[in-house]
Amino acid sequence: MDEVSRSDDDWLRRHLAEQEGLAGYLTEADRPWLEAALADERRPERRAVALRALIDGWYRRGRVAAEIDAIRANLKEDALLVRILEEHTAPPEPNEKLERMERDRQRRNRERACHKAQCLERWKTWRDELLADPDDAFSEGKRHGTVFSLYQWLGMTERARNRYDIWDKDALTQAFGRDFTARVETALRMLWRATPPVLWSARTMGEKDRIHYEWIHGLMGVSAEASTPGWAASLSSSEARTAAAYATIELNGFAPFVLDLVRSHPAEVEEVIGGEVSSELSMGGDHPHLSTLQNLANSDGALKQILVPRLLAELKSWPTDFPADTGPHWAGHLDKVLRILSAATDDTDRVAVVQQCASRYESEPLGPLALVWLRGLFQFDTVRGAQVLIREFEGGKDTSSTGRGIETLAALFGGDRNPVAFDVEDPTQRARFLGQLVRYAYAFVRREDDHVYEGFYIPNTRDHAQEARHFLLSMLLDTPGPEARRVLLELADEDDFAHFADRLRFQARQRAALDAEFSPFDPADVIALDTRYEAPPRDRDRLFSVMMDRLDDLAHDLANDDFTNRRTLRGICTEPEMQPNLARELRQRANSVYKVTREEEVADKKHPDIRLSITNRDLKAVVEVKIADNWTLTDLERALRNQLTAQYLRHSSCKAGCLLLTYHGRKRYWYRKQFGTRRRTTFSELITF
Repeated sequence: MDEVSRSDDDWLRRHLAEQEGLAGYLTEADRPWLEAALADERRPERRAVALRALIDGWYRRGRVAAEIDAIRANLKEDALLVRILEEHTAPPEPNEKLERMERDRQRRNRERACHKAQCLERWKTWRDELLADPDDAFSEGKRHGTVFSLYQWLGMTERARNRYDIWDKDALTQAFGRDFTARVETALRMLWRATPPVLWSARTMGEKDRIHYEWIHGLMGVSAEASTPGWAASLSSSEARTAAAYATIELNGFAPFVLDLVRSHPAEVEEVIGGEVSSELSMGGDHPHLSTLQNLANSDGALKQILVPRLLAELKSWPTDFPADTGPHWAGHLDKVLRILSAATDDTDRVAVVQQCASRYESEPLGPLALVWLRGLFQFDTVRGAQVLIREFEGGKDTSSTGRGIETLAALFGGDRNPVAFDVEDPTQRARFLGQLVRYAYAFVRREDDHVYEGFYIPNTRDHAQEARHFLLSMLLDTPGPEARRVLLELADEDDFAHFADRLRFQARQRAALDAEFSPFDPADVIALDTRYEAPPRDRDRLFSVMMDRLDDLAHDLANDDFTNRRTLRGICTEPEMQPNLARELRQRANSVYKVTREEEVADKKHPDIRLSITNRDLKAVVEVKIADNWTLTDLERALRNQLTAQYLRHSSCKAGCLLLTYHGRKRYWYRKQFGTRRRTTFSELITF
């Protein structure tokens, strides 16, 4: 560490050696060599560091006086080291204030210990009384009191700090026995069925933040019953609604048993929890926090999915006219609804949400909810969101629009919430969008106006816009492909980026280098490369390359090999006969790089002819075989577009495919429409087309 950070301060040298070096924290096991280093007069630069490490260890071991003499013996009468030892091991001067504080601390500890012992004795007495006459404890008049006392007892655990549901059957069984615990469960089953909770929206204003103990006990009762597998299926419709209402009582989210109810009674759960969400939203302008909506935003996907139709209806009827002071409330509620829908909707519903967000934003781009609608548009369709935003920004660099531009950038890409995901799959399109947005960000959020703070500060909208500017530039720098490199080079030549033009050019070169580099091999790939002279593909493009390589080899061998079976293949007239022959050829050439399967059913009940899959990776390629002689050009074009691309390559794990055409010579030409006429096309021209 002296080579890395030279210092004359021995305490600092020891600290760096432990905290920043390779040795790590020194322990008792290091004591022998530290003592040897302290005694070694040939290396004086190490002695003071070793001494300070030994003094630290002496403190940790409790300042044993006898150990001081052992340390002093290694000092060899070195005056500096002796002074250091005496200064840091001398008894502290008497301090009346510290001594008084220590006496007070010991007194409080004794009082706490005494109070704890008294409480323990009272709990033991209470426990003995319960076990002596459990029938009396659970009689009609005493049942609620007994349950309350048991809840207080369970509430002493760490688990009870942030939840109402603290049911713990194992703890009760250990303390009271199985029979008593069974009585508790029976009492709780009766309690939750007899006393359904009042939902938040139905409580009076003064009662909205109050949770009655009988509701908490009922919640614990549902949880106790939910520990039995299949419990929800045996509930009646009315009981399921009551249990769903109890799920909303829990702190910090819905009670876990709500997922069992979703599986067994989805309609009842939707009626209760969905109805409560609607009721809360009906008074959303008066309340900044709607607990059921908040819990739904953080809940499991299955619960969100059954509420999608209701939330879509709420979205369509979202208010546009409300008092200005309630705008932040409605904005927060809308953001939560959009986040829930983003996590739970299918493709059809997402299209509907996109239309709703776009129309709401475009109808009132300066309204109090406009930026929330725009943020939702980005969540559901980043491409359309970027198009709308860029269209709004076009021609808007004048002073009058700068404030709105800053506010928009801060709301979308900066601030306390996470920036919206810039989910544009095509790297070329992504780079173009980001290039335009980065330009606007640097135009609206001028560098010369950036705030510089010292110490603590609370960020404002301008600071969040500054974060958004950095975020957009980072997203552009992380975008692969030649278009991103071209955009970076263009930015480097513009005035707004002159202060780091050289850096942008360097980043463009780095981008090209990263794009040219393949991902590193893992150990298994290296072994495969060494044994088979070929490593398994790691991505779609390399899998496509392997597939085309094998097909090229197959075509070459059919045309040129001395043992070609071309004549046999030429005699095949139908695809089902051709497919196994080609699949066998591809399997023989696999070299353990891929596996060959046939006729696995995919979406829409379709069966690809041949599928290549990569072991241990979710990568697939499909080969659709057509005997070209049997089909028209239109048929083959339809097979490429509708069958191979639209059906077989639909899934994200299967994005490599080939329409493999065999030519047997039975058909001399195909007809192709060109310039309003039918033109004859040979097989080679067909392939080119």
